[in-house]
Amino acid sequence: MTHLAKGANVPVPTAPLRIAVGRQQAPGVPAVEASAVLLDAAGTVRGDADIVFHGQPAHPSGAVRHVGTGEGAGQFAEWLELDLPRIEPAVQRVLVAGSCDDGTFGQVPGLYAQVTSADGTILTHYDVTDASSETAFVLGEFYRRDGAWKFRAVGQGYDSGLAGLATDFGVEVAEAPALAAPPLLPTAAVTPPPSGPVALHGVGKSDSAPGGVAVPPMAKPVPVAVPVPMRVPVPVQQASSIAAPAATLATPAAMPSWGAGLFHFEPLVFSGKGAKTVTVDLPFPQDSAPVILEARVGPQYRFLSVQIVGRSTDVFCNDLPDHYGRALLNPPRKGGPIKLMVRQSGTWELTLLPLTAALPIGPGTIQGSGREIFVHTGTAADLKVRAKDPHSGWFQLNQYQGDTPDDLRRPAEQLVHAWNGRRVKEKVRIPGGPLLLAIDKSRHHWELTLDPLPLA
Repeated sequence: MTHLAKGANVPVPTAPLRIAVGRQQAPGVPAVEASAVLLDAAGTVRGDADIVFHGQPAHPSGAVRHVGTGEGAGQFAEWLELDLPRIEPAVQRVLVAGSCDDGTFGQVPGLYAQVTSADGTILTHYDVTDASSETAFVLGEFYRRDGAWKFRAVGQGYDSGLAGLATDFGVEVAEAPALAAPPLLPTAAVTPPPSGPVALHGVGKSDSAPGGVAVPPMAKPVPVAVPVPMRVPVPVQQASSIAAPAATLATPAAMPSWGAGLFHFEPLVFSGKGAKTVTVDLPFPQDSAPVILEARVGPQYRFLSVQIVGRSTDVFCNDLPDHYGRALLNPPRKGGPIKLMVRQSGTWELTLLPLTAALPIGPGTIQGSGREIFVHTGTAADLKVRAKDPHSGWFQLNQYQGDTPDDLRRPAEQLVHAWNGRRVKEKVRIPGGPLLLAIDKSRHHWELTLDPLPLA
């Protein structure tokens, strides 16, 4: 393994590689969104598809992908995959970049880029030590030299944010409202990581399960693909709110009653167009807790149907108001793999996530739409629920709680239920956590306000 100083370079094998854009885990650290930018010989992008990020997770060539998040040893990272032999000859450089919408990179402790081989061997590591007021950052770049590939530690920041970075490489950035990633929920003190880089795990390739397929990009952003999260519930008040969706935000330690018994696995992504059956070939244990099925659909059709083959009930059978939604899925009681029948008239993408991907909810107000899954680990609280739907659809908020993972397979209480009503305006009381809150039926745009009760 080679430790790089800023400006230094090192040869890398012309092979599939994985890149972590990582940082130390600590309370209140700004979220860092990783992206890859493909450049031609002139140093510019050829089009929107040459920017790969969470909302556009795969290049059309399949050679560059954003594959999610991972954590370990007190560190958190977003992962990119580069299959260097498959990168088109016209592409001469691939930048590894990050953006920080809710702070600056000077507030991000232990920022680094780490390159590993497909088997997890760390090839090179670059620590960023001079970040300050930047809101976008090029950490490194892969570039061709004499028929081979090298990696250079760049360390170039932009105070003008992602728009400034994108403009430098030929992207015309139109003004558009950006979704800012909300601050992380305060957590317990973090033990400093051991000295030296540690290989992170917890994210698998999106075609790692039989039946999975490479993820094509969804509809191109308009007017330009500037990396922002596709959809994040937005905090209205600056308070201990929720964190951006990720497969590893909540941890078993934050779910003491049943966290240790949850089934943990690497996120799996499936995509397609029209009707299709996919197989989730995971060894689910007997009486497993539910998992989370995240769905995204293309711009033309919002209605999605997803059904477990052999069951009469649906996981999804509704509109996704912002072309996005998340629902609980119960694996078979006997364990083993799952077959899903997907019906949709256009393009779709499904991501299977462990229950630890539930969004932490804390004091304050958040807004969103459609179906969503939250985890509450705080004290007893009043929850104000406001929702409206111009099409007079159903709205249902359920609470899931118990002592074992199996208890989470069915709602413990129905907190709010409204049908054929345009508006929901209720206040309900929830006990201390850990518990799950699931908006199980909704085409509504909703607002949730959590107000902890005074301690006795």
